[in-house]
Amino acid sequence: MRTKLSLDQLNALTPAEFHKTFENVVECWPEAAIFCSAMTPFKNFESMITIFENYLQRLSNDNKLRILRLHPDLAGKLLDTQQLTEESSYEQSCVGLDKLAPADKQRLTKMNDEYKQKFGFPFVICVREASKFEAIINGVGARINNNPDIELDIAMNEVKKICRLRILQLVNNL
Repeated sequence: MRTKLSLDQLNALTPAEFHKTFENVVECWPEAAIFCSAMTPFKNFESMITIFENYLQRLSNDNKLRILRLHPDLAGKLLDTQQLTEESSYEQSCVGLDKLAPADKQRLTKMNDEYKQKFGFPFVICVREASKFEAIINGVGARINNNPDIELDIAMNEVKKICRLRILQLVNNL
């Protein structure tokens, strides 16, 4: 586990170091770190998180869809074949998605497939906040009935939550 950065250390990072450190706080979308590195120095970690969130909010719908499509299926093939990013692997294991009973895995896969069919991207939820398998299943069940515009907003809010938690894993927010 790497040492968390202090605010002074964060603000002293070169752009390349910043990009490398924060390249996956938005899943497989290093452009967020590239954009946000230009906003240094940060007054505090909360302002840094807000800058990442504002960056995500201002993206075009096409880019929001691209980001959502970069997210892996929950308990999907990438988990099975250990091809998830380090961050996604950690997050999915935190709620036991790597140890699901076959029937639960099949149920989640079926629901995620239906969700993807409707919206064109995988179901995205901040699993560390959902914390339990049933909360995830209930989330898919509730959100599959949304219209696409509402679901795009909800899914992007989940991306922001994931981003926030990933940043907080990298910085010393004491």
